[in-house]
Amino acid sequence: MYRFLLRPKWIATHVLVITLMVVMVNLANWQWHRYHERKDFNSTLVHRFDAPIKPLAELLSSADPTDIEWMPAEVSGTYLLGEDVSLVNVSQNGIAGYDAITPLLMADGKVVLVNRGFVPLAEAFPSAPIGQISLLGRVRATSKRRTGEVSDPATGELAEIHRMDIARLQKQIEGELVPVYVQLLKSTPAESNSLSTIADPEFSNGPHLSYTIQWLLFTMCAAGGWFALVKREVAKQRTA
Repeated sequence: MYRFLLRPKWIATHVLVITLMVVMVNLANWQWHRYHERKDFNSTLVHRFDAPIKPLAELLSSADPTDIEWMPAEVSGTYLLGEDVSLVNVSQNGIAGYDAITPLLMADGKVVLVNRGFVPLAEAFPSAPIGQISLLGRVRATSKRRTGEVSDPATGELAEIHRMDIARLQKQIEGELVPVYVQLLKSTPAESNSLSTIADPEFSNGPHLSYTIQWLLFTMCAAGGWFALVKREVAKQRTA
């Protein structure tokens, strides 16, 4: 009665259903891993947000840059005038704009890039405070280009950048850049009113768990559809 399952049309159906199920199970597995990655990230984020405030030099001397990202840090020095860069294609609270990046020369002679805040697109680049500056900010790691993202030119003087690539900006800034940058929280003296503090990342697990369940349900639907087709064909043969 089940010899019809070996017919070419049915073999093609088997292959199609199995292929779909394998693809959907892999997608579910990928979303499951993304869910746990997000949970681990949130756990790390909470721990580092609540870490005690330390001088940036102390943090850099005791840990790898990726191990201190998001930690609060104190920095002092003077801004390097004329070295401003705009981090473009960003938005905040539904408003398009750019981030104002200015290097800060520290007492030890090294330079740290400071993301001073978000500026709406229509606003001019705000001038950095002059003289000795004291900052409180969050340590951020250099950005890496993801697949499909726009690349910044490898040579030349950049006034606009698409990501915080510290190694690339080192080519146009005098002085040794430290391997992290600082996302400003508070400045003394105060910053321009046109600048907004960069929004903190969301402490949510995202939709990954629901996507995992969704792909598993699709997998079961594919298997159920196959059984329904076989059952209907068996019923037809019995009737005949």
